[in-house]
Parts: sequence; C-alpha cells; structure tokens
Amino acid sequence: MTKKHMFTTLSLLFSVMLLIAGCGSNNTPSQSPALTASPSGAQTAGNNSEGGSKTIRFGYSPWIGSAGAIIAQAKNLFAEKGVNVEFVKMEGSTKDAFMSGKLDVVVQSLDAVVQMKSKEKADDPIQIIAVVDKSKGADGIIASQSVISLAELKGKSVAVSIGSLAHFLLLHALDTVGLQESDVKIVNMDNNLAGSTFMSGQVDAAVTWEPYLSQAVEKNGHLLYSTADAPDLIVDTLVTKKSIIDQYPNELRKMAEAFDEGLALFNNGDEGKQLVGDELGMDLEAVKGTAATLDLATLTDSQKMLMEDQAAWEKQMAEFVQFFIEQKILTESFDTSSAINPFLFK
Repeated sequence: MTKKHMFTTLSLLFSVMLLIAGCGSNNTPSQSPALTASPSGAQTAGNNSEGGSKTIRFGYSPWIGSAGAIIAQAKNLFAEKGVNVEFVKMEGSTKDAFMSGKLDVVVQSLDAVVQMKSKEKADDPIQIIAVVDKSKGADGIIASQSVISLAELKGKSVAVSIGSLAHFLLLHALDTVGLQESDVKIVNMDNNLAGSTFMSGQVDAAVTWEPYLSQAVEKNGHLLYSTADAPDLIVDTLVTKKSIIDQYPNELRKMAEAFDEGLALFNNGDEGKQLVGDELGMDLEAVKGTAATLDLATLTDSQKMLMEDQAAWEKQMAEFVQFFIEQKILTESFDTSSAINPFLFK
C-alpha cells in the first residue's frame, strides 16, 4: 500500500470514528458552566456558546433589612441556585444608579418607589416584585421627658427632613391626635442628623430611626410614637424594571429564592445574624435588637402582601403621591396601579 493510499484509508477511518462519536454525544447529559467568584464579588458563570447567562446587578445600602441577601452572598447561595448576582454595595441611595440603568434590582422604600415611578419610561415601568421588610418600631418620634404625649408636641421644635419619609411619619402621627404640621415648629435637617441633634439638646423632639431611637432613650429621651403603632406605614421592597422581568424571569426567581434561604438562616440561629453583623459592622446583640424592630418578609409573606393586600398597597401609594404634591416634590398625580408585579408567585 502506497503512503497516499494509506493516508486516504486512515482519513476515512478517522472520519467514521468522528461520526460515531458525534452521534453518541446526543445521549450525554449537558452540564452547566462552572460558577466562580469574580474579583468584584459577582458569582459569574463561564461563557457558553450563547454568550453566558445574565448577571443580575443587585444594589443595596448597608441595612439589616437586606439580611437575606447578605447571607445569600456570604454562603454562596446564588451559585447553588445557578444564578449570577453581582453585589453592588452603596453607602448612599441606590435610586439614581438604578434609574440610570447601572443596576437591575434594588431595595427601595415604598415612598421612594412612588418618586421613581414619576420618572419612569412609559414602556418600561418600575415594578415591585417582593417585600423586603416592614418597620415595626425601627422608625419613630423621640422627645424630651417633659413631652409625654403626641398632643404635647404642640408648639415644640421637631427635627426632621422636610419631604422625607420621616416627615410623612410625623404628619401621620400628628393626625392621630388632631394636630397639623403648623402646630409644631419644624426644624428642617438631614434625617441622619436629627437623632444626634435631639441628643445634644438643640430640639424638643426628632423623627429618627434605630439605633438613634434606642440611644436617645438611654440618654433620657422618651419614645412618643413609632412604626410599632403603624406597622404598615414604612415598607421596603425589592424593585426592578418590566424589561428585566420579561427577559430574565428565571434569574430573578432564583435570586429571590436565595434571598429567602438566606433569611431562613438569619431567623434560625446566630450564624446568619453574625454574618450580617460582620457585613454591617454590628455586634450580635445589636443585630438582634435592630431585627426585633422589623418584620423581615419571607417569600410567603410577600405573596400574601402583594397578591391579597394589593388594594391597601395602592391606597398607600396614592397617599404618598398626595404627600409629595403637597411638598412640591411632585407637580401632579399619576396612576400607580402598574407598580406591583407578583410574577414570582404565579
């Protein structure tokens, strides 16, 4: 046999072997790309022939309400679910980054969602997909010991940021005893300064949150009113855009499930609480104390609130719209009925 004939024969045999191997590959189970931690903290899938899976950019501000998300990140629960999530930690508001398209999912209070929806694109509405937490004492009004009731705030100075959620809480509290904003002396300042301003004796009262509430009580302050008296007033939600839901529903479901598993670890033992404390720079007792002032919502809780109590949510959002119009933050009313998308529960 000549070298030419030998080469032709070997080539033919090799082609037949490739054909057999190719046919056999249809019976081999496909494997998911390996998940690895990227330097930025994202759990990223290796690229496949279709360009790899979507990485959900999740932006959060350090707050115990995000306990489930924090633990999911620390325990690699996103990787276990097969979803890629990039954690973007922001000290300030995540709102601007979300609105500009730099983030896909954020945690925002209901009042902030209303403001965001006033600026949304008509063809890509901003939507709430889950509840994160409800304040049940984490926010409140602190006063000097001489002011023993809300009614006695009349004529007193109150530190609060005008147009903020704290301002809304103050007006709600005053209304319960028949007082109006004009009955008190508003001292307008950043909410982050209100608690310390009160503790320094510069005002008679302040609207603030934990840990300032507890610190003020320890320094001879008196808690007049808190969200324990109005547990549905201040709610944090998980927010995204309709385009993200349409394109990546499975990724969002897996991310929410990882959050839920992280929250279960937080609720059952100290390990999860310690992970949250490490992330937020809080000791274990401080984590437990702050958590006691919140209702951290599971997916089951979210399903009930978003699907069974939707009318109450729409009423609350309408009240926020009216408040922002009165504060000249918004110029006109608008429909918020598209704000809730409970696709996770369908």
